[in-house]
Amino acid sequence: MPDQPDPRTGPIAVVGMAGRFPGAASVPELWELLLLGREAVRRFSAEEMTAAGVSPVAADAPTRVPYGADLADADLFDADFFGVTPRDARLMDPQHRVFLTCAWEAAEDAGLVTGGGANVAVYAAGSLSTYLLFHVLRSAEHADDTLTYPVLLGNDKDFLATRVAYKLGLRGPAMTVQTACSSSLTAVHLACRALNDGEVDAALAGGVSISFPQTAGYDYQEGGILSRDGHCRVFDAESSGTVKGNGCGVVVLKRLADAHRDGDRVYAVIRGSALNNDGSAKIGFTAPGTAGQQAVIRRATEVSGVPVGDIGYIETHGTGTGVGDPLELSSLAAAHRAAGTPAEGTLIGSLKANLGHLDAAAGVTGLIKTALALHHQTVPPQINIGEPNPLLRLDRLPYEVPRAAVRFDAEPLRAAAVSSFGIGGTNAHCVLAQAPAAPLTDEERPAAPYPIVLSARDADALTDHARRLRAHLDEHPGIRLADLAHTLFAGRTRHPVVHTFTAGDLAEVRAGIDALIGEGANGQLPADDGPFPSARKILLPGHPLRPQRHWIEPDTPRPVQQQPSTKRLPGAPAPGSVATAAEPGTDDGVLEQVTAVLEEHLGIRGITPDDDYHDLGGDSLLAVEIVSAFRNRFGATLDLDAFATLRTPGRMAEAVRAARAGEPAGRGLVTVREGDGAPLFLVHPAGGTNLLYVKLAHHSHSAVPLTALSFPAAEAGRRPETLRDLAALYVERVRSVRPHGPYRLGGYSFGGNVAFEMAVQLQSAGEQVEPVLMLDTHVPESYVGGRLDPGEFDAAFDVLSEQTSLMRGADVDVLREEGFLTIWRTNHDMLKTYYPDRPFDGDILLLQAEESEPEELLDALRINVRDKSLWQDHITGRLRVRKVPGHHFTMFEDGERITALAAAFDDAVARYGKR
Repeated sequence: MPDQPDPRTGPIAVVGMAGRFPGAASVPELWELLLLGREAVRRFSAEEMTAAGVSPVAADAPTRVPYGADLADADLFDADFFGVTPRDARLMDPQHRVFLTCAWEAAEDAGLVTGGGANVAVYAAGSLSTYLLFHVLRSAEHADDTLTYPVLLGNDKDFLATRVAYKLGLRGPAMTVQTACSSSLTAVHLACRALNDGEVDAALAGGVSISFPQTAGYDYQEGGILSRDGHCRVFDAESSGTVKGNGCGVVVLKRLADAHRDGDRVYAVIRGSALNNDGSAKIGFTAPGTAGQQAVIRRATEVSGVPVGDIGYIETHGTGTGVGDPLELSSLAAAHRAAGTPAEGTLIGSLKANLGHLDAAAGVTGLIKTALALHHQTVPPQINIGEPNPLLRLDRLPYEVPRAAVRFDAEPLRAAAVSSFGIGGTNAHCVLAQAPAAPLTDEERPAAPYPIVLSARDADALTDHARRLRAHLDEHPGIRLADLAHTLFAGRTRHPVVHTFTAGDLAEVRAGIDALIGEGANGQLPADDGPFPSARKILLPGHPLRPQRHWIEPDTPRPVQQQPSTKRLPGAPAPGSVATAAEPGTDDGVLEQVTAVLEEHLGIRGITPDDDYHDLGGDSLLAVEIVSAFRNRFGATLDLDAFATLRTPGRMAEAVRAARAGEPAGRGLVTVREGDGAPLFLVHPAGGTNLLYVKLAHHSHSAVPLTALSFPAAEAGRRPETLRDLAALYVERVRSVRPHGPYRLGGYSFGGNVAFEMAVQLQSAGEQVEPVLMLDTHVPESYVGGRLDPGEFDAAFDVLSEQTSLMRGADVDVLREEGFLTIWRTNHDMLKTYYPDRPFDGDILLLQAEESEPEELLDALRINVRDKSLWQDHITGRLRVRKVPGHHFTMFEDGERITALAAAFDDAVARYGKR
């Protein structure tokens, strides 16, 4: 914890909030929904999906999930109240309308007077305008209006915040903030900074996300972020992803001292917030980064000055993905332990299980829930959880998931926190504390009648407002007269139609309201002597709104995805039209479909049969997804290593036809490069494939032929249990194509260990073996120690996925589905139980990475740091070492590193000559 608190992170009071949520039209309704453990995600009827533009064929597809969390009355808006013409209201994205409405209601909830050049900031976040795409531009009236000002002003994100500033008369900074899922919590962080910098007196911060059509459901994709069964099961063993939700949330923030001065009601206090980005320290642009998450949580906790042991509840990002949730909790625990000693039994939750994922509004909605938990001293139950996800390892963490509402009676809930992590890597975290009691004051107002001031846009609205206030007083008879008068006088924006009277008690207030309802406004302006300082602002009804429908129906059908996905539900059959074998001699369409898959995954149109996959930008990790797509589309499995050598769509199509015809794929030997002389047999690394060798060969200028050994398929009936058994199997394969030596063997990482054992076995059989070529292979001493159990290795695989450039950009769930996790664990287990029983009588050529591997990864895999010069102890010849740029997992990176590695590789294999 820093010795001096950051001056930019002083206490910020949450003084107002408003929102629209699935199943809840206001913040109080949201709190009720959460306390009762209700789920707003629902199943859409066939009629709703048809109205949303989903065809019967698409609705009945096995991948269609007819669920979502829709927002009621998204088409309604009080255009007259906000001074918007009916035409502009129809053109305006409902996201803009709803956000403007919620901003106004949040200001009223806070008792924040708008207009008159108030020094108030607006930080707003929104999602893509699907209303523009699927309604406005698909209507005959506006089909050609893409670049007209009315359309742009009503739908572009640039005008989301500035419209609020204009309509409410706010003169502080007004800006749209976009960081994907973390946008609205990022907006809160920026608002806190502006307040602590003294730039503004108050700030509105929040986000909105409403996607149209709301009731179309979605196509499930294995490995994607959306749930298989239409429910978000955060922390649950059956979790399979999230569900899209629609909603809006806005909070009003002030410096705590100013809130106390103004008599504001304080829900909670933001004591510290932080913002960062993962950078490139993760497997792909859309993947989570544990290092970034840990750093942002630790930073926010430290600058808050709140002891980590006081944090009794965390609203997690919690998307309900089987990998993302465990990663988040491990990051949270690491950050908390680094900042202090977290309290055992700290509660965790995520309202995405209730509302779905609100995208740009998710973070602020989590903040609202967290502030309400502190305000009411109650943590709502977490729904949709049975057995916890075993990868969470909750038994080793200080966190608990509440199955029922938890009321803090004996000991208060002193502090809580909220996380929001955006796709693309922007992470936000806030630490909140229970609102302190307002400071006492000696100032008292003389005993006298209080001014009661009501105003509205017109006479009918004023009468409606008076009726609501009268009913509120009947429902809350304990309201203090001073607080009522103070809120109406100093906490409401003044409108044109005014009514003022004085009252000495609540009975006189009721009488004055009854007179207003019966006789109309008196037009009397209030005196300038406002309520006294000890009064507090309280919850009262706001200005009545009269929303009406403003909507543009499209004249052309909305484009709802109907084509079969290349990723389908487990067990779902591949489409019959592509799984049926073609008659001999006919055009079976395989080439066309192979090309379509490549164009989809590469994002390139016009690919020809002879185009080179690698020249088009394809890489080894994308190949995993393409091979998976081929299997789902054609019902045929291509060997991943063989795919790497096919290169062109034409050859890929031939391989697909051969696989569908049941032709054998070979004996696990893949020709990576033809050349002169004896081949160099390269053993795969721990992941089981040889895609990296294809990449290396692409940059190599050597003429030495390269043949790769692939990990044995499970259906082959022989899966070796030890590294010696695996080496013996590979010796058989090598000798089946080259009965006698001299042999040339090598491999990267794990492959080097196997090549070493193969060399020893071949020498024992009387064969000659040339120097073994190792690419940054650890010595056997590095693996001494116990094996990892499946859960530990699964967690290590997540760390590996983040830390390695080899896997950067990969779909980790696809990697798991394709068996990478199982193969990697099997091979790692082999290393943990292997130690050479005799030396190799020859040399080793070692291409050693200059940099050390990430310690986090070494620890996760229980790899001991040992100098690779120890290989000298395992050979009778000479260890020849050449350093190459990067570390173990970055030495194959594109650019200077792969170029330098290829040059070193060429120099090493040049020692073999031409035999």
